[in-house]
Amino acid sequence: MPFRLLLALLLLLACPALSQVPPDVNTLYRTVPLDGASLQATITKPLAKSNANARHPAVFLIGGLGCYSLADLKPGEAYYEFLYGLTRHGYVTMRVDKNGEGKSGGPACDSPQSDLQYAVRRSVAGLNALATYDFVDRNNIFIFAHSIGPLEGMLAAQRLDFPLRGFIAAETIGKTWMEYTLENARRQMLLLGQPYDAADRVVRTAEKCQHRFLIEKQTPEQVIKDMPECKEHVNTFGVAYTYLQQIADLNPAAEWKKVDVPVLVTYGTSDPTTSTEDGRYLTAMINSFHPGRAEYVEFSGMGHGLDLSPSPRAWLEAIQKQQHGEFDREFLERALGWLNKTMAAKH
Repeated sequence: MPFRLLLALLLLLACPALSQVPPDVNTLYRTVPLDGASLQATITKPLAKSNANARHPAVFLIGGLGCYSLADLKPGEAYYEFLYGLTRHGYVTMRVDKNGEGKSGGPACDSPQSDLQYAVRRSVAGLNALATYDFVDRNNIFIFAHSIGPLEGMLAAQRLDFPLRGFIAAETIGKTWMEYTLENARRQMLLLGQPYDAADRVVRTAEKCQHRFLIEKQTPEQVIKDMPECKEHVNTFGVAYTYLQQIADLNPAAEWKKVDVPVLVTYGTSDPTTSTEDGRYLTAMINSFHPGRAEYVEFSGMGHGLDLSPSPRAWLEAIQKQQHGEFDREFLERALGWLNKTMAAKH
């Protein structure tokens, strides 16, 4: 199996679709300025019932790996169901399109300028804007980050103009990126029935290639020129190579240590791109710095895309066919329960 398929599954694949706005929520469109460019923001807001001037708690989405627009979500997609589900229960939500995607300006999403630090500043700009809206309770703003998103989110949380209320880290990792990529390659090859010796060969080659790419900071083109066998091992999945190199530089524990807010860590047992060990490791790591702040919740039969699947292997095979399962409604219900519980607790 080509190695490029193994890690590309961090992206919550989304099919282009016309925007479908449900009638039972308000959908607003704003722009967020960053470095002279305007980024498109989509906001969902509860319908006014008795008090049109009410302030609502809010959730800011940081999505997974890749270059794509978040503006045109459609019914059935996980992010659509989750965000509009939150709004039907009284929450404002906000998502900002990546630069160069949708109607957002700025450098192309896959250009070297679109590195991790730019992505973090984009989220900070969106979050700070969210806190200024007159329909948002700035004391109850949460980050919901999915897949690679929490690695951006933990950095953004340190740079805000307001106190973040909490953080949901969904289907993510706690160790360094280099460790993760090798573990994930082995895990997925074995899930798909590849022999152990074949997995060993792939992982050994991957380590050599990614050391040049992630540690020595060579461009993918440089690596492939010297080692043609690295072509499948330095895939950037459509994002800037600088983004992944900066992700690889992160010390996740050192960064999470600086984020002292309640954190919900989730893992679905049908997710083949991470593991229960990853989720429990992240939870234990956060609690080692901030006792009692992190909570781990596991969802039976949920895949990486917050969708239902009978097994990790079945999820892998479905994604290869560009297929998704039904959104896991339990995920929405338990996330809502955690959000409400966190707001009710004393600061």
